[in-house]
Amino acid sequence: MSATMLLINGEVVTVDSEFSVSEAVAIKDNKIIAVGTNEEILALKSEESAIINLDGRSILPGFNDAHAHLELYGTNKLGVNGKEAGSIKELLAKLKEKAKSTPPGRWIRGWGYNQNHYEEGRHLSRWDLDSVSTEHPIIVVRTCGHISCVNSKALELAGIDPQAEDPSGGKYVREDGELTGLLLESAHMQMFLFANYSEDEVQHGLSLASEDYLAKGITSVHDAGGYGPDHIRFLQKAVSAKRIKQRIFALYGSLHDSPGMVKKGLASGIATGLGDEWMKIGPAKVFIDGSSSGPTAKTREPYKSDPEDSGILYLNQEELNESLGSAHGAGWQITAHAIGDEAVGMMIEAIRAALQRDPRENHRHRIEHSGMTPPDLMQKMKDLNIISIPNPAFIYEFGDGYVRDYGDRVDVMFPLRSFSENGVPFAMGSDSPITSADPIQGIYSAVTRKSNSGNIIGAGQRITVQEAIKAYTWTGAYASFEEHLKGSIEPGKLADLVVLNDSILTCELDSLRELKVELTILDGKIEYAAKKEGVK
Repeated sequence: MSATMLLINGEVVTVDSEFSVSEAVAIKDNKIIAVGTNEEILALKSEESAIINLDGRSILPGFNDAHAHLELYGTNKLGVNGKEAGSIKELLAKLKEKAKSTPPGRWIRGWGYNQNHYEEGRHLSRWDLDSVSTEHPIIVVRTCGHISCVNSKALELAGIDPQAEDPSGGKYVREDGELTGLLLESAHMQMFLFANYSEDEVQHGLSLASEDYLAKGITSVHDAGGYGPDHIRFLQKAVSAKRIKQRIFALYGSLHDSPGMVKKGLASGIATGLGDEWMKIGPAKVFIDGSSSGPTAKTREPYKSDPEDSGILYLNQEELNESLGSAHGAGWQITAHAIGDEAVGMMIEAIRAALQRDPRENHRHRIEHSGMTPPDLMQKMKDLNIISIPNPAFIYEFGDGYVRDYGDRVDVMFPLRSFSENGVPFAMGSDSPITSADPIQGIYSAVTRKSNSGNIIGAGQRITVQEAIKAYTWTGAYASFEEHLKGSIEPGKLADLVVLNDSILTCELDSLRELKVELTILDGKIEYAAKKEGVK
């Protein structure tokens, strides 16, 4: 059998059951047909074969981001980037520039601000945003995606006045009875949906997101949802038109009214697994609590930074059991956003109750984030065969804030070493755009547990490079019931591969972040190339 592409003289990190490392790999059309020595692979050469000399560089299975928000990532690129500002003053200047080119009455949108990283050390207020414009409605979303600030015009258009009652699972922040413009959790979700992008803007954003993800070596994405009920349709349309080039496993939920979205999915008669190798329906998903960095995550004990607060819940146990229990009974894989240990415990109980009522082998139920998982919850996850979807890149961006907000509980946050030692499968996701989509950043964070200031956060939870690679490749495929199709470099699997610019197995741990993607091969075709040298 002759190959259409040969990759030789490399560090082929197969991520097979033995985690073997080979020299070369052969591809025919969209499948891997052989892995072995240079001599074995070159024997499959024909006149039409493209030959890529890796010169000792690593080639890995294509990265599988097990939790990301493509729509949010893409539409963020259409707004003002608050991560590029170092202060509220600087962010307001960027918003004023945007206002100059925005017709009056049209939304001005920003994203990515983090009060902990700004000189002023505080949240935005509506008075800050009123100084930008009172003719435009303005919304700026915090980096966590669970909090936003709006100006007076936005509050007026949305019909929110000082007498407005807080929505279930959310809060309108007030000072001396006055609305500050700061919106927490469901209050933010409702406002964002009110200020949502048009379908054309969403489709453009999805295309931008896909291209950025290809440049980071991401060939598969478990899309964790958008704000509204049209998100799945947007994804399907973008995949069909090849605006999204990655393979999509779509979590069936929404950031606003997730139980209502799940109910609609059940009424439609579909279930997890519907679709093909390019897009499949994933688990039914709901939100239980808030964000780790807000902080609004629901914890058993109050925050170290605020003894009067322990977070926000979207659902109580009965509501959670009803929503996801019904989905489990209808054959769905189920999952939930759960950050704090109280929320993680609630999801474990929901899965236990569902399995007790309707036993099922190989359910592969998940917990998105499982951000704070102490030993008692770890044991229950193991007993119930629950998959964790942690986000180690959060440690880099938010780790110092975690120490301030949670104290010693950082030792059980995104506890990868404990997952590994207890046999709890974990597939890593970026949760981008909340933090970087780059899998190399996620691997670096998992291995070093260093924050962006250089502090080590929960040193005992560090894992090996090999474990981190597996969590960003094979286990992601396992978490979507697709390990027979992808996730490792083995004959018969899809030719989704990523070539790095150096060896990932021999570079110094602190140098991992410097690794770059050189080639992204998807379905046997080069979809991204940083440079062409080595191709004959």
